[in-house]
Amino acid sequence: MAQTPSASYSIIVRCQIENRPGMLGRLTSAIGAAGGDIGAIDIVRQERGTLVRDVTINCRDDAHGQTIVQAITSLDGITVVNVSDRTFLLHLGGKIAVVSKAPLTTRDDLSMAYTPGVARVCRAIADDPGKAFVLTIPRDAQRAFRVRALRAG
Repeated sequence: MAQTPSASYSIIVRCQIENRPGMLGRLTSAIGAAGGDIGAIDIVRQERGTLVRDVTINCRDDAHGQTIVQAITSLDGITVVNVSDRTFLLHLGGKIAVVSKAPLTTRDDLSMAYTPGVARVCRAIADDPGKAFVLTIPRDAQRAFRVRALRAG
């Protein structure tokens, strides 16, 4: 059974296209014939006699993405300038941040929230593991955890 193209294997292909009638149609037809699912087409810039466009394409997997790029590369009047994997673009520089729920405006605030203040909280949890739910997990997560625990047991 063939896998359906999806955003998890999507690419952005930057193409330099001769600015003449029918060229965009040739590009999109080649992508469709190769089984790609076009999500967006954006004009990056217009130059003398050419347009530079970013084409977002959902693929089945990495190999399928390469097949689509090869199909585009074979077109006269169209040059592939760059290919970016959208999933890797999302992960550049990381995607998760730790953000304080309490304002940390002074050195004292920081000392209470982090070192050395956090050590006291860790010791309290070590002495009474039940405090972990109160001191470390948001209330909604606590409620969900307790519901799962009750169902399990």
